[in-house]
Amino acid sequence: MSAMKKLISVFSSFLFSFALLYANEFKSFLVPDLNESVVYVGAYDWGACIDKIVINVGIMVSPSAVRAPDFKVNQILYVKNGSLGMAKGELSVVDAFCSDSTGSQIYEPSSYITVLTDVYPEAENSSPFVSLSLGDRFEKMYGYRVENDELDISIKKMKGFVNSLASCFEVDSFSYTYPATEEDLADPKYKEESVTLPYASFIPQDNSGKKIPLILWFHGMGESGDNIYKVLFGTKTTALVDKGIQGYFSDGVAVLAPQCPSGWLQVKEKGAFGIRYWAPIDKEAPVNAVKKPVSKFLGKFFVKKEREKVPIEKIPFAAVSYYTEPVSALLDKFLGENPQIDINRIYVGGCSAGGYMTMNMMIQCPERFAAAFPICEYYLDSKITDSQIRSLAKKPLWFTYALNDGSVNPEKNSIPTIKRLLSAGADNVHYSEFRNVVDLSGNYLMNRTADRDDEDFGLPYEYEGHWSWIYVLNDVCNDGDLKMFEWLSNQ
Repeated sequence: MSAMKKLISVFSSFLFSFALLYANEFKSFLVPDLNESVVYVGAYDWGACIDKIVINVGIMVSPSAVRAPDFKVNQILYVKNGSLGMAKGELSVVDAFCSDSTGSQIYEPSSYITVLTDVYPEAENSSPFVSLSLGDRFEKMYGYRVENDELDISIKKMKGFVNSLASCFEVDSFSYTYPATEEDLADPKYKEESVTLPYASFIPQDNSGKKIPLILWFHGMGESGDNIYKVLFGTKTTALVDKGIQGYFSDGVAVLAPQCPSGWLQVKEKGAFGIRYWAPIDKEAPVNAVKKPVSKFLGKFFVKKEREKVPIEKIPFAAVSYYTEPVSALLDKFLGENPQIDINRIYVGGCSAGGYMTMNMMIQCPERFAAAFPICEYYLDSKITDSQIRSLAKKPLWFTYALNDGSVNPEKNSIPTIKRLLSAGADNVHYSEFRNVVDLSGNYLMNRTADRDDEDFGLPYEYEGHWSWIYVLNDVCNDGDLKMFEWLSNQ
């Protein structure tokens, strides 16, 4: 399969979809009013998953009357300028009980009832993000209908979403206009280009006025778009502000997570019809396929005069992301607004396409970053020049990948790059190599219904090999006794 076809097969399902979300933000807690629901969304290894819904029925209900099989929960999409909704799908209810207003179970009559839904990587309709190709037919309203015929309950109004870690982030957007060149201005067809990057940011509180470091995080292709919460939940980016990772930094670490509208791999060069190339494409391959055999054939008939050969470094195509300038400008703006950030301790990391962007930023402006941690990165080693390797070899780097990655082959990306860095004398390069990617919690099995005699009984759930960010954001990446985030905090 060609690089272009593979790129399309991996990513096309994300490029032309619309993420519809009912609420504009996540709260640390909400209390449902009469005939309202509050939906709790967990950030799990596989993404966002609704785990409980708290409803206020307005009357006191006995605990003995609340039975899980009697409840039905449907996702509802609401059409524009109307109150009618379309059922998108049903969530699996696993438990229900009387509770307080925040969902904690109580054993006495209550007007609040909590419904627990299935939490599992393959749980149907469990994500609060809906992708539709007909996004223009629906406004950004997405709710849930909770019904119980036995108790005569039908609640359609939703107050909002709750996730305590997501609520720690501030969300905003940044617009950048590309400066016009003299050539642009001389072109009568020139049109000004600009992009808008939504972004989420986190600043630790109570840091006693000390300077704090910053992690610049780049998401993968699946989180592209204009819904910043896809970035926070898609790969459990919320873990960066949890106490585990924050604890490695004496005064905490700030986080800046921009969202790309299309894909970080889009590059500055344009091809046919003004369409920009994507970084993995090897523009020269079709030309070389013809040129090299012809040159070899002609070489049989012509003897070239020997002369001193001066090595000329070949500059690979597609080395600069189209989003390099906007991200740099956003970083400048963020640093200007937050003088408590230590400009000498800015770290950059990301996964997949975000791993590509991590490498891109380290190559284009290495002086800005103290260290980098690319994960299942999509920067082809063949696109990195020897001089760029020599520059990278001076920087602290930590790579993470799984050998069975079927989307980004580490044999063409991280592995040869690490070898070249070590050969170039790099003395602070680490990597975490995994055979595959499996559940670490012990809560999710490959086959939940397996019997003891079955071969897959008790085996942990296995994710796609590309998802090695799970190991990073669960803080299990080590090099001997050295842990990745501990290492990062010391750079």
